[in-house]
Amino acid sequence: MKVAKTPYRDLASESILSAHLSGVQHDVNKIQDVLGMKTDVKENHPLLPVTDQEDSTLRFRIYEADIRNWTTQPEPVIYRDGTVVDPGEYELYPAYGAVVFVAQQHTDAEVTADFTHIIGEANILDDIAQHAQEIEQIKENMQGPGSGTEEAVIRVGGVEPFYPVAGTYLSHYRRDYNPIIESGYHTESHRPAFGILVYGNTIDAFPFPITRKTTFVRAGLCLRNGNGTVRAKVGIYADDGTGRPSNLIFQSPEMTIAADGGWGYADLQVELQPGLYWIARHDGADAYWNGLHQMSAIPLMRFNGETFLQNLAERPNPHTVFGGYRATNITYGNMPQTFPTSGELFRRDYYCSPWLITG
Repeated sequence: MKVAKTPYRDLASESILSAHLSGVQHDVNKIQDVLGMKTDVKENHPLLPVTDQEDSTLRFRIYEADIRNWTTQPEPVIYRDGTVVDPGEYELYPAYGAVVFVAQQHTDAEVTADFTHIIGEANILDDIAQHAQEIEQIKENMQGPGSGTEEAVIRVGGVEPFYPVAGTYLSHYRRDYNPIIESGYHTESHRPAFGILVYGNTIDAFPFPITRKTTFVRAGLCLRNGNGTVRAKVGIYADDGTGRPSNLIFQSPEMTIAADGGWGYADLQVELQPGLYWIARHDGADAYWNGLHQMSAIPLMRFNGETFLQNLAERPNPHTVFGGYRATNITYGNMPQTFPTSGELFRRDYYCSPWLITG
């Protein structure tokens, strides 16, 4: 098989052109796309000033981190002495972990940054391991008792969009998630969200379709940070038949997570039959949660026929996309036995996602 390679050559004694560097950068980005690089979050990370210029007026304008390869989403935030700096005061160079201020900064100024950066780990390795495990599980199903039955054919015949093996985290993510496409690794197939503020006494419910009888053994939430120890619960509501959460089927024990963040879990033993459910999170206090980007979540669409018919000439988009139902001012404790009638459809670019883990 012929391998495609960029035709680089050793440069002679000549000036290095921007095109030379751009070519290498583009190749690096292509490799990152294929590998699906993982990221990490840094908060209040120190930036050091460049002070070795001969022209003293240029000193204390360029500030660099010891970590490069920042991403632009979420947008990095720059602080000076603990206060957010107006982006108009500087130009950001995220790929190089650098900030260039328009004006010279005071020599005693402490410049820090919050940013997400690429780390030396790749999602494709996790995906390969996961698919290898799924293949082994399918082999066991085909060779095990009952492998000649109709049920076994359904289990291994690719009818379902995914195979939730034990330990799988399920939430309101799109079930057509497929990181491997014909041209390589689809990095935009699943995007996370970080540090999304939700006020206390709020219940968010998201669509949660189950395509096969599934047993869940844990509930989970991922906290970015809070003002103190955070308390929360995860529950499942039935669907009322119209695409709205109705009666509470179960709620998890309370999860407590330290203010500095991380995963919180609660053990449970619940079996759900195939159907449409709503996975809900109930917050005990204001907190910043991690979850899913809107493009990765199951979309709820409402068709606005009145707008469509009245403004036919303008051809507006008659579909409004939402992520779930939100009910506010619901006192934290036991989750309501019926989802509050005050709950309304809501849409955000990022969602604070609850999770159930299969047994």
